[in-house]
Amino acid sequence: MPVRVLGLFRRRPDITHEQFIEYWLKHPEIINSLPVVQRNIIRYTQFHVLPQETKEMTPPGHPIAPYDGMSEMIADSLEDFKEMITSEGYLKIASPDEDRFLDKTSMTVLVVEAHVMHERAST
Repeated sequence: MPVRVLGLFRRRPDITHEQFIEYWLKHPEIINSLPVVQRNIIRYTQFHVLPQETKEMTPPGHPIAPYDGMSEMIADSLEDFKEMITSEGYLKIASPDEDRFLDKTSMTVLVVEAHVMHERAST
């Protein structure tokens, strides 16, 4: 069963949310060019936080999640994912690019298993 790795990200404190999203949208050009990503990653999806909508949907009295975005990477195995993040290309090319927009000290990573509990029928 494929493994899903979720990353919850905050922007560097010296850039705006909009700058974070603008730069992050360009990041796949770099990471997707790595042979290890082409070989080991089935799918890479970015989820961009909509601040106003998030604020509206947060129940009164609850904290607003402090994230600017989330990513999901799907690989055949955790070993495939580990190979990617420890590869020379990732460490020398992709990781330094991430430093341009991510606050890595606040990054949260979750390894998850998906269970679909509802799916609307096609019409």
